[in-house]
Amino acid sequence: MNNYYGWNVSLSDSQNYINSCKLIVKDDSAFLNFKSDQNYNVILEHVDQNLGNDYFNHILNFGKNLFDEFFEKFCENDSIGNPNLYLYHGKKISPTTLRYVKNCLDIIDLCSGIEIKKIVEVGGGYGGLCKTLSVLCEFEKYIQVDLPEAIKVQEKYLKFFPEVFSKLEFLPCNELKNIENVDLFISNYALSELNIESKIAYFDNVIKNSKIIYITYNSTIDYNLFVDMLKNHGFNFKSGYKDYGYHNNTVIAAKM
Repeated sequence: MNNYYGWNVSLSDSQNYINSCKLIVKDDSAFLNFKSDQNYNVILEHVDQNLGNDYFNHILNFGKNLFDEFFEKFCENDSIGNPNLYLYHGKKISPTTLRYVKNCLDIIDLCSGIEIKKIVEVGGGYGGLCKTLSVLCEFEKYIQVDLPEAIKVQEKYLKFFPEVFSKLEFLPCNELKNIENVDLFISNYALSELNIESKIAYFDNVIKNSKIIYITYNSTIDYNLFVDMLKNHGFNFKSGYKDYGYHNNTVIAAKM
């Protein structure tokens, strides 16, 4: 399963994750605790408490008022799947949801003054960033592109949030098609795990048709080549966005 649909991760990690996704969809008891499942955690929901502190401190510096105002809505992402929760200044929340809130603050700042109606996310996991972003962004359509097995997890998870689910379209990566008139393209660590052929496919079918891109990248593999593709197409990079983590994590934020 190594290089599964262009996904460059270890054979054992990809097998564990795919098998976990299948079980989550099939078995409701597995779904109840999937965010704490070790096989699932090799790919997702593995932000630790210390890294959560970095995200929490960032939120306090750049979006404390929004965080306080919408805290209960953000925590809805922790209401399903039994994630690990920790206290941050008296607020109990998962480190992964804190990461999503930080991503959302970046996105809201990046998109300031621009109406965002159509969003495409590549590699949305179980749909946590989509759910969290819906708190701050009144999008009309959100297209999730991911592995077929992950797409089924997203469908099962996001059905618990009908106000979000009604705006969603799910596209398995093996059925990737040209998507026009995209206001915002998001990829949260997913593109950096793909081979260059897959990166080019997403660039040709989605990214080049997008007004704004927000990509977190956690690898040096193909990084310069990918950035050059964006520059050559005319994207203007926006500085000032940083990420936290242990794997050369960086943020690529740009506008046409």
